[in-house]
Amino acid sequence: MHAECAYFRQQLENSKDTQYLDIKITQGMWSGHQVCLLESGIGKVNATLATEWLAREFKPDLIINTGSAGGIKAGAQVGDFVFADRVCHHDVDVSPIGFEFGELPRLPVYYPIKSVWLQMLDQLAATQRISHHVGTIASGESFIYHDHQVAQINSRFSDVIACEMEAAAVAQVCYLHAIDCLVLRNLSDVAGDEAPLNFNQYIEQAGKKSTQLVLSFIAGITSV
Repeated sequence: MHAECAYFRQQLENSKDTQYLDIKITQGMWSGHQVCLLESGIGKVNATLATEWLAREFKPDLIINTGSAGGIKAGAQVGDFVFADRVCHHDVDVSPIGFEFGELPRLPVYYPIKSVWLQMLDQLAATQRISHHVGTIASGESFIYHDHQVAQINSRFSDVIACEMEAAAVAQVCYLHAIDCLVLRNLSDVAGDEAPLNFNQYIEQAGKKSTQLVLSFIAGITSV
């Protein structure tokens, strides 16, 4: 979303903007690294288009999916970070023909995150005393805030800490291209009746906090 990308775009050095379809692209530098920021828009189709363009045209070493998410883990609070150790599609269901929930033919249910990147991120958050949770992030084409939605997701997938609408699509494209992927989100809301209101109030702050952590992470990368 624009609110999640605006602050990030301002931080990049020697930046230039281009466009692919409806996707705004900003290329620049940060702490000696080439960085390409894509404002994909909401949803898995938009995220797929953006990630596929990035994989083909930019050929990155690492794709970071960031922004906001809705927390569903007990004890999670607005402003906390969630780091995925794996991601899944919570709205994929071809189980009547023999597949698990979230599974597509020839693809896994869960897309794992490379441990070396997750460990670096976890250590950075601990050093900065950032409140965060590590676990499964589940993606789907719906805003999750009702109790029955959360219960259904938890009945089908294990250790889900947050839901959002893009990460699994990003991870699936990365999996197919053999590109490393990292997913970190800041909680703009927690599942419940107040979630839509909290989201609208907090989205810009969530984007800014995510940007600050991502830039700190990039600055700490030397070689892996």
